Amino acid sequence: MPEITMPRLSDTMQEGTITRWLKKAGDEIKKGDILAEIETDKANMEVESYDNGVLQQILVQEGETAPIGQPIALLSSGKGSEAVTQPQQARAASESKPREAKPATTTADEQAPEAPPSPQYPQGSQPVGEGMTLSTNGTTERLKVSPLARRIAEEHGIDLRQIHGTGPGGRIVRDDLEDYLQQQRTVPTPTPQPQTVAAPSAPAVSQPEEEELRTLTSMQKTIARRLSESKQTIPHFYVSGEIDMTDMLSMRQMLNSNAGEEGVKVSVNDLIVKACALALEKFPEVNSSFRDGQFVLHKHINIGIAIDIPNGLVVPVIRDANIKGVRTIAREAKALIEKARTNKLTTTDLSGGTFSISNLGMMDVTDFAAIINPPEVAILAISTTRKTFVPVDGQPVIRNIMPMTISADHRVLYGATAARFLQEVKRLLQNPYALLG
Repeated sequence: MPEITMPRLSDTMQEGTITRWLKKAGDEIKKGDILAEIETDKANMEVESYDNGVLQQILVQEGETAPIGQPIALLSSGKGSEAVTQPQQARAASESKPREAKPATTTADEQAPEAPPSPQYPQGSQPVGEGMTLSTNGTTERLKVSPLARRIAEEHGIDLRQIHGTGPGGRIVRDDLEDYLQQQRTVPTPTPQPQTVAAPSAPAVSQPEEEELRTLTSMQKTIARRLSESKQTIPHFYVSGEIDMTDMLSMRQMLNSNAGEEGVKVSVNDLIVKACALALEKFPEVNSSFRDGQFVLHKHINIGIAIDIPNGLVVPVIRDANIKGVRTIAREAKALIEKARTNKLTTTDLSGGTFSISNLGMMDVTDFAAIINPPEVAILAISTTRKTFVPVDGQPVIRNIMPMTISADHRVLYGATAARFLQEVKRLLQNPYALLG
């Protein structure tokens, strides 16, 4: 029976979380059908079937996480397949998950010195399939617990009656146990008292009413890890400048007015992408990476554009931006922004960047510096364009001035190179018709 495994959906992905199954057990599946939505370290992505058949059983439920390569469902040929009962499904699911296997037992003759202890459950309780029944003072209650969460509870001696399940239908999942353990580590607790069979009257760690704990998504965890690594391992330095955008804004207005109602509108960011791409042709060292102690000069100029979404930050890529017209760049950027906001970005959309732009101009920002997106060696931060008095022929004139700051990796780039690159971007934007050639 073919297995559907957790796919690798990004170059940095190690595990994925099933956010939604679009098919259910017993559904007929055709090659190319979308089976589920999976949250990775970068975005929510869709998983499609590569075979025809019937979805026999789902092994990883909504809200659960599995490593790359672990079976998440079974697909039968649909010919003469027998129905699988729920107990069989539960056993098969348990056997199919290498990370969630129960500790092995040994005979007296096999005395393995490192054999793990047998599972310890609260007195009067026993596991049942994907849950657990508890008996207290003659009253029986059933908790919904994922196998992985139950194993974590066993390893740490956690009474599952203290845990509030946040999974589907109140199910206790791994994140609930990790949150509980994190609270135990960070909040001082009194000297532990001997455990009793009776249910505790209050949680071991009480959370102040004015505080709320939120579990990080896979994407947020990856952003936190990568940005921490970037600041800790890359020697950042910063060079700032200002650009007179008056002529560029006039040209943009002309382009958009000539485009008509149905034409693609060009944004300020689209023109900045084009200017950076042309400047990178002149300064190829800025279009490089630092990898394994070596400089890697890229033949293609692929510009990443930072996009804010509810779950965090994504940086999809406009490829070969130096050889594309500004309307093509605008069309591609618009499509990428829409895909980002609807969780439809693909691995291809998010990979291959050689330089990034972070634009906060629409948020009334006077100045900021962005963190480099490794393995790239530079990122350009764009702030809000403001009307400012500047001297022209000795007279004060109002012009549209835009601040910008480049963050650069000092292992590869030096101050003079970063400054010259910034001057070239400035020259192009202040002579905007050069972007249309």
